[in-house]
Amino acid sequence: MNNDEAGPPVPRLAVRESFLYVLLTIGLFLSISFIPLAGFFTGILTPLPTALALIRLGLPGAWLVPGISALAGGAVLLRLGMVNSIPYFWAMLSMGAVMGYGTKKLWTSEKVIGLATLAVSAISALLLGLSFMEAGGELIRLLEQDLQSAISTAMAQLGTPSTDLREVEASLTALVPLMVRIMPGISIACTLGIAWVNMLVVRRYCRKFGLGVLIRDDWTLWKSPEPLVWLLIAGGVAFLLPLDDLKYPAMNVLIVLGSIYFLQGLAIAAFYFEKWKLPVIFRGLAYGVFLVQQFASIIVAALGLFDVWFDFRKLTKKPA
Repeated sequence: MNNDEAGPPVPRLAVRESFLYVLLTIGLFLSISFIPLAGFFTGILTPLPTALALIRLGLPGAWLVPGISALAGGAVLLRLGMVNSIPYFWAMLSMGAVMGYGTKKLWTSEKVIGLATLAVSAISALLLGLSFMEAGGELIRLLEQDLQSAISTAMAQLGTPSTDLREVEASLTALVPLMVRIMPGISIACTLGIAWVNMLVVRRYCRKFGLGVLIRDDWTLWKSPEPLVWLLIAGGVAFLLPLDDLKYPAMNVLIVLGSIYFLQGLAIAAFYFEKWKLPVIFRGLAYGVFLVQQFASIIVAALGLFDVWFDFRKLTKKPA
Protein backbone atom coordinates (compact mmCIF):
# COMPACT_ATOMS: atom_id res chain seq x y z
CA MET A 1 0.00 0.00 0.00
CA ASN A 2 1.26 3.50 -0.81
CA ASN A 3 2.35 5.17 2.41
CA ASP A 4 0.42 8.30 1.40
CA GLU A 5 -2.71 6.24 2.07
CA ALA A 6 -3.04 5.97 5.83
CA GLY A 7 -6.80 5.61 5.88
CA PRO A 8 -7.88 9.28 5.56
CA PRO A 9 -11.15 10.12 7.31
CA VAL A 10 -14.35 10.89 5.42
CA PRO A 11 -14.43 14.47 4.04
CA ARG A 12 -16.67 15.95 6.73
CA LEU A 13 -14.50 14.57 9.51
CA ALA A 14 -11.40 15.67 7.62
CA VAL A 15 -12.67 19.27 7.54
CA ARG A 16 -13.47 19.10 11.26
CA GLU A 17 -10.03 17.67 12.06
CA SER A 18 -8.31 20.28 9.92
CA PHE A 19 -10.14 23.07 11.75
CA LEU A 20 -9.14 21.54 15.09
CA TYR A 21 -5.48 21.28 14.04
CA VAL A 22 -5.45 24.94 12.99
CA LEU A 23 -6.95 26.05 16.33
CA LEU A 24 -4.50 23.88 18.27
CA THR A 25 -1.53 25.27 16.36
CA ILE A 26 -2.47 28.89 17.06
CA GLY A 27 -3.44 28.15 20.66
CA LEU A 28 -0.21 26.33 21.47
CA PHE A 29 1.91 29.15 20.08
CA LEU A 30 -0.05 31.84 21.96
CA SER A 31 0.28 29.90 25.21
CA ILE A 32 3.96 30.87 25.32
CA SER A 33 2.98 34.51 25.85
CA PHE A 34 -0.26 34.19 27.79
CA ILE A 35 0.31 31.25 30.18
CA PRO A 36 3.16 31.94 32.62
CA LEU A 37 5.79 29.19 32.92
CA ALA A 38 3.53 26.32 31.81
CA GLY A 39 3.08 28.05 28.44
CA PHE A 40 6.69 27.25 27.56
CA PHE A 41 6.06 23.51 27.81
CA THR A 42 2.88 23.66 25.72
CA GLY A 43 4.35 26.15 23.26
CA ILE A 44 7.14 23.83 22.16
CA LEU A 45 4.43 21.50 20.80
CA THR A 46 3.33 24.11 18.23
CA PRO A 47 4.68 22.01 15.28
CA LEU A 48 2.78 18.90 16.44
CA PRO A 49 -0.71 19.60 14.97
CA THR A 50 0.78 20.25 11.53
CA ALA A 51 2.84 17.05 11.70
CA LEU A 52 -0.21 14.99 12.77
CA ALA A 53 -2.36 16.58 10.07
CA LEU A 54 0.04 15.51 7.33
CA ILE A 55 0.14 12.00 8.81
CA ARG A 56 -3.60 11.64 9.49
CA LEU A 57 -5.26 13.43 6.61
CA GLY A 58 -3.03 12.35 3.76
CA LEU A 59 -1.25 14.31 1.06
CA PRO A 60 -1.71 16.69 -0.70
CA GLY A 61 -4.91 17.89 0.99
CA ALA A 62 -3.30 18.04 4.43
CA TRP A 63 -1.10 20.93 3.25
CA LEU A 64 -4.13 23.15 3.81
CA VAL A 65 -3.59 22.86 7.57
CA PRO A 66 -0.18 24.60 7.72
CA GLY A 67 -1.29 26.98 4.97
CA ILE A 68 -4.43 28.12 6.79
CA SER A 69 -2.56 28.13 10.12
CA ALA A 70 0.08 30.45 8.65
CA LEU A 71 -2.53 32.92 7.38
CA ALA A 72 -4.92 32.76 10.34
CA GLY A 73 -2.14 32.68 12.94
CA GLY A 74 -0.36 35.59 11.25
CA ALA A 75 -3.59 37.60 11.30
CA VAL A 76 -4.17 36.86 15.01
CA LEU A 77 -0.60 37.80 15.94
CA LEU A 78 -0.89 40.98 13.88
CA ARG A 79 -4.13 41.85 15.67
CA LEU A 80 -2.49 41.29 19.06
CA GLY A 81 0.45 43.52 18.16
CA MET A 82 2.89 40.60 18.09
CA VAL A 83 4.26 41.22 14.61
CA ASN A 84 7.78 40.16 15.54
CA SER A 85 6.48 36.72 16.54
CA ILE A 86 5.02 35.93 13.11
CA PRO A 87 8.29 34.66 11.51
CA TYR A 88 8.92 32.38 14.50
CA PHE A 89 5.36 31.05 14.25
CA TRP A 90 5.93 30.26 10.59
CA ALA A 91 9.24 28.61 11.46
CA MET A 92 7.41 26.28 13.88
CA LEU A 93 4.94 25.47 11.10
CA SER A 94 7.82 24.60 8.78
CA MET A 95 9.18 22.24 11.43
CA GLY A 96 5.82 20.49 11.72
CA ALA A 97 5.51 20.26 7.94
CA VAL A 98 8.94 18.64 7.57
CA MET A 99 8.22 16.21 10.40
CA GLY A 100 4.81 15.19 9.05
CA TYR A 101 6.02 14.84 5.47
CA GLY A 102 9.16 12.95 6.49
CA THR A 103 7.24 10.54 8.70
CA LYS A 104 4.76 9.93 5.88
CA LYS A 105 7.64 9.21 3.50
CA LEU A 106 9.23 6.73 5.96
CA TRP A 107 12.32 8.80 6.67
CA THR A 108 14.42 7.80 9.67
CA SER A 109 13.89 9.81 12.86
CA GLU A 110 17.44 11.13 12.53
CA LYS A 111 16.69 12.52 9.08
CA VAL A 112 13.34 13.98 10.13
CA ILE A 113 14.77 15.74 13.20
CA GLY A 114 17.88 16.90 11.32
CA LEU A 115 15.98 18.42 8.38
CA ALA A 116 13.34 19.97 10.63
CA THR A 117 16.09 21.63 12.67
CA LEU A 118 17.83 22.72 9.48
CA ALA A 119 14.62 24.28 8.12
CA VAL A 120 14.03 26.36 11.26
CA SER A 121 17.72 27.30 11.51
CA ALA A 122 17.72 28.46 7.87
CA ILE A 123 14.70 30.69 8.50
CA SER A 124 16.34 32.08 11.66
CA ALA A 125 19.58 32.74 9.78
CA LEU A 126 17.66 34.58 7.06
CA LEU A 127 15.90 36.74 9.66
CA LEU A 128 19.21 37.40 11.39
CA GLY A 129 20.81 38.43 8.09
CA LEU A 130 17.96 40.81 7.28
CA SER A 131 18.12 42.29 10.78
CA PHE A 132 21.88 42.76 10.41
CA MET A 133 21.38 44.68 7.16
CA GLU A 134 18.61 46.79 8.68
CA ALA A 135 20.70 47.56 11.76
CA GLY A 136 23.59 48.77 9.65
CA GLY A 137 26.07 46.27 11.09
CA GLU A 138 25.25 47.11 14.72
CA LEU A 139 23.08 44.06 15.35
CA ILE A 140 25.18 42.71 18.23
CA ARG A 141 25.01 46.02 20.09
CA LEU A 142 21.24 46.20 19.58
CA LEU A 143 20.80 42.61 20.74
CA GLU A 144 22.81 43.37 23.88
CA GLN A 145 20.59 46.37 24.59
CA ASP A 146 17.42 44.31 24.07
CA LEU A 147 18.69 41.53 26.33
CA GLN A 148 19.70 43.98 29.06
CA SER A 149 16.26 45.58 28.85
CA ALA A 150 14.59 42.16 29.10
CA ILE A 151 16.65 41.31 32.19
CA SER A 152 15.73 44.62 33.85
CA THR A 153 12.04 44.07 33.06
CA ALA A 154 12.13 40.52 34.44
CA MET A 155 13.83 41.68 37.65
CA ALA A 156 11.26 44.48 38.08
CA GLN A 157 8.43 41.93 37.86
CA LEU A 158 9.90 39.95 40.75
CA GLY A 159 8.94 42.68 43.23
CA THR A 160 10.59 45.43 45.26
CA PRO A 161 14.30 45.75 44.47
CA SER A 162 16.58 44.28 47.14
CA THR A 163 20.30 43.74 47.54
CA ASP A 164 20.02 40.13 46.37
CA LEU A 165 17.98 41.05 43.29
CA ARG A 166 20.44 43.80 42.38
CA GLU A 167 23.32 41.34 42.63
CA VAL A 168 21.49 38.83 40.43
CA GLU A 169 20.70 41.53 37.88
CA ALA A 170 24.32 42.72 37.86
CA SER A 171 25.56 39.14 37.34
CA LEU A 172 23.14 38.54 34.47
CA THR A 173 23.99 41.89 32.87
CA ALA A 174 27.69 41.00 32.97
CA LEU A 175 26.91 37.83 31.02
CA VAL A 176 24.97 39.66 28.28
CA PRO A 177 27.91 40.02 25.81
CA LEU A 178 28.68 36.29 26.12
CA MET A 179 25.01 35.27 25.82
CA VAL A 180 24.55 37.30 22.63
CA ARG A 181 27.64 35.79 21.00
CA ILE A 182 26.66 32.19 21.76
CA MET A 183 23.03 32.78 20.81
CA PRO A 184 23.36 30.92 17.45
CA GLY A 185 24.53 27.75 19.19
CA ILE A 186 21.85 28.01 21.87
CA SER A 187 19.20 28.63 19.22
CA ILE A 188 20.18 25.56 17.19
CA ALA A 189 20.42 23.40 20.32
CA CYS A 190 16.96 24.51 21.48
CA THR A 191 15.52 23.91 18.01
CA LEU A 192 17.04 20.43 18.00
CA GLY A 193 15.48 19.74 21.39
CA ILE A 194 12.05 20.98 20.27
CA ALA A 195 12.18 18.79 17.15
CA TRP A 196 13.21 15.79 19.27
CA VAL A 197 10.31 16.27 21.73
CA ASN A 198 7.77 16.62 18.93
CA MET A 199 9.16 13.58 17.14
CA LEU A 200 8.80 11.49 20.29
CA VAL A 201 5.13 12.48 20.51
CA VAL A 202 4.61 11.72 16.79
CA ARG A 203 6.14 8.27 17.21
CA ARG A 204 3.98 7.53 20.25
CA TYR A 205 0.88 8.68 18.37
CA CYS A 206 1.66 6.47 15.39
CA ARG A 207 2.15 3.39 17.57
CA LYS A 208 -1.01 4.04 19.59
CA PHE A 209 -3.30 4.60 16.62
CA GLY A 210 -2.20 1.78 14.36
CA LEU A 211 0.31 3.70 12.23
CA GLY A 212 3.40 1.94 13.54
CA VAL A 213 4.35 1.06 9.96
CA LEU A 214 5.45 4.70 9.57
CA ILE A 215 8.12 4.28 12.28
CA ARG A 216 11.24 2.88 10.63
CA ASP A 217 13.71 2.82 13.49
CA ASP A 218 14.09 2.22 17.21
CA TRP A 219 15.11 5.46 18.88
CA THR A 220 16.73 3.67 21.83
CA LEU A 221 19.31 2.29 19.36
CA TRP A 222 20.15 5.67 17.82
CA LYS A 223 23.78 6.68 17.61
CA SER A 224 25.21 9.92 16.24
CA PRO A 225 27.56 9.77 13.24
CA GLU A 226 31.06 8.94 14.48
CA PRO A 227 32.86 11.70 12.46
CA LEU A 228 31.12 14.28 14.69
CA VAL A 229 33.59 13.49 17.44
CA TRP A 230 36.41 14.96 15.33
CA LEU A 231 34.41 18.17 14.95
CA LEU A 232 33.97 18.21 18.73
CA ILE A 233 37.72 17.80 19.23
CA ALA A 234 38.43 20.56 16.71
CA GLY A 235 35.98 22.85 18.49
CA GLY A 236 37.63 22.11 21.84
CA VAL A 237 41.08 22.88 20.47
CA ALA A 238 39.86 26.12 18.86
CA PHE A 239 38.26 27.17 22.13
CA LEU A 240 41.52 26.65 24.05
CA LEU A 241 43.64 28.61 21.57
CA PRO A 242 44.37 32.22 22.61
CA LEU A 243 42.49 33.63 19.61
CA ASP A 244 39.34 35.65 20.32
CA ASP A 245 38.13 35.30 16.72
CA LEU A 246 37.92 31.52 17.17
CA LYS A 247 36.67 31.35 20.75
CA TYR A 248 33.00 32.28 20.20
CA PRO A 249 32.48 30.21 17.01
CA ALA A 250 34.07 27.27 18.85
CA MET A 251 31.69 27.75 21.78
CA ASN A 252 28.72 27.66 19.41
CA VAL A 253 29.98 24.44 17.83
CA LEU A 254 30.50 22.86 21.27
CA ILE A 255 26.98 23.83 22.39
CA VAL A 256 25.36 22.24 19.33
CA LEU A 257 27.44 19.06 19.52
CA GLY A 258 26.88 18.86 23.26
CA SER A 259 23.11 18.84 22.66
CA ILE A 260 23.51 16.04 20.08
CA TYR A 261 25.50 13.87 22.49
CA PHE A 262 22.98 14.67 25.22
CA LEU A 263 20.25 13.18 23.01
CA GLN A 264 22.47 10.14 22.42
CA GLY A 265 22.89 9.80 26.18
CA LEU A 266 19.10 9.91 26.58
CA ALA A 267 18.80 7.15 23.98
CA ILE A 268 21.22 5.01 26.01
CA ALA A 269 19.21 5.66 29.18
CA ALA A 270 15.97 4.78 27.36
CA PHE A 271 17.59 1.57 26.07
CA TYR A 272 18.38 0.37 29.58
CA PHE A 273 15.05 1.57 30.98
CA GLU A 274 13.39 -0.69 28.41
CA LYS A 275 15.79 -3.56 29.05
CA TRP A 276 15.24 -3.41 32.82
CA LYS A 277 11.45 -2.93 32.44
CA LEU A 278 11.44 0.05 34.79
CA PRO A 279 8.06 1.62 35.73
CA VAL A 280 6.84 4.54 33.63
CA ILE A 281 6.73 6.84 36.68
CA PHE A 282 10.40 6.19 37.42
CA ARG A 283 11.34 6.84 33.79
CA GLY A 284 9.45 10.13 33.78
CA LEU A 285 11.16 11.29 36.97
CA ALA A 286 14.56 10.27 35.60
CA TYR A 287 14.02 12.15 32.33
CA GLY A 288 12.88 15.19 34.31
CA VAL A 289 16.09 15.14 36.35
CA PHE A 290 18.18 14.70 33.19
CA LEU A 291 16.55 17.73 31.57
CA VAL A 292 16.42 20.07 34.58
CA GLN A 293 19.43 19.24 36.76
CA GLN A 294 22.60 20.67 35.25
CA PHE A 295 25.02 18.08 36.67
CA ALA A 296 22.77 15.22 35.50
CA SER A 297 22.59 16.79 32.02
CA ILE A 298 26.39 16.91 31.81
CA ILE A 299 26.63 13.24 32.85
CA VAL A 300 24.08 12.24 30.18
CA ALA A 301 25.94 14.21 27.50
CA ALA A 302 29.24 12.61 28.58
CA LEU A 303 27.57 9.20 28.41
CA GLY A 304 26.54 9.92 24.83
CA LEU A 305 30.04 11.10 23.92
CA PHE A 306 31.90 8.14 25.44
CA ASP A 307 29.47 5.77 23.74
CA VAL A 308 31.48 6.49 20.59
CA TRP A 309 34.37 4.47 22.06
CA PHE A 310 32.78 2.14 24.62
CA ASP A 311 29.56 1.19 22.76
CA PHE A 312 27.50 0.86 25.96
CA ARG A 313 24.60 -0.85 24.15
CA LYS A 314 26.87 -3.28 22.25
CA LEU A 315 25.42 -2.17 18.90
CA THR A 316 28.58 -2.78 16.88
CA LYS A 317 28.87 -6.38 15.77
CA LYS A 318 32.18 -7.98 16.58
CA PRO A 319 33.98 -9.79 13.75
CA ALA A 320 33.60 -13.60 13.79
